[in-house]
Amino acid sequence: MRSIDSEIEQQAFKRIYLLFGKEHYLLKDNRERLLKALGVTDRKDMNFTLLSEKEFNVPTLISDSDTLPFFADRRVILVEESGYFKGNKKEKDRLVKYIPDIPETTVIVFVESEVDKRDKLYKAVTKNGTAEEFVIGDQNEMLRWIGGRLSADGIQMRRDAWNEFYLRCGSSMDLMDAEYQKLSAYCWEKKQIEKSDVEAICANASETKIFALSDAISERNAARVFDVYHDMLRQNEKAPGILALIQRQLMQLYDLKLMDKDGVSFADKKKNLGISYDFIIRKLETYQKRFKEDELRRLLRKAADYEEDFKSGRIEDSIAVELLLNETL
Repeated sequence: MRSIDSEIEQQAFKRIYLLFGKEHYLLKDNRERLLKALGVTDRKDMNFTLLSEKEFNVPTLISDSDTLPFFADRRVILVEESGYFKGNKKEKDRLVKYIPDIPETTVIVFVESEVDKRDKLYKAVTKNGTAEEFVIGDQNEMLRWIGGRLSADGIQMRRDAWNEFYLRCGSSMDLMDAEYQKLSAYCWEKKQIEKSDVEAICANASETKIFALSDAISERNAARVFDVYHDMLRQNEKAPGILALIQRQLMQLYDLKLMDKDGVSFADKKKNLGISYDFIIRKLETYQKRFKEDELRRLLRKAADYEEDFKSGRIEDSIAVELLLNETL
């Protein structure tokens, strides 16, 4: 059992937590479980503070932490993607020294995608609180996870269907979750998922990877962007095809941005983009909100320029993709 599970079960909380890792589904799930156990049911609660990467600084954190809760047992501070657990950061030493002095009425929760376990801040958290890493499990673990969903829904899945499902979606629990929801709805009446159902409903490998790539791009996570890109190359995706997928997704984000400005309905967004599934539109909407309109326009111009450069032989196609990816970060 993870430390966080035991602490939630026993209601014996530490004053500082670090949840980190590459598997966003597990990070989000455990973040929400911990916040709920700490009594945070409304993000607008006066005893809850959210500090994102752009808003985070050590003086603000300490000031909020030292403030007594208002008619509550504790104050909860959530810090997302501070970047303080790797490299040199301003006032990191002050934060390290402060951790043992966090008031008993405060719980600080850091959520980070990248952490250097040799970092002094990481060591300070592990000494005074709880640090939990979340990574995607192997195929057998994912089979047990989806098997629990199947059992709860009273649906069976053939072995060849599972293999196809895992091939298409196994790179991300977020994608597995979303694709399973579509698949179970599609097969609800017959209560049996076959390989042909997976092929008909679930995103193909290219679509799966482009969403993972878009996720990393929208978070400006350079390491993850290039991990996904190289993974696509290993799966025999060609650089021109990857560039075309990125261009298409950028255009969809730009179109959604303009439709949002014009107050276009959700149904009309689906119709205009030619996308059948609500899940895909919602995911694209999440991405487009992380970009400014002029930024998307600039990226589309750059994509067209790099496409012209490799088609005319001025640069290699793989260089064109890498240059465009660097432009997005």
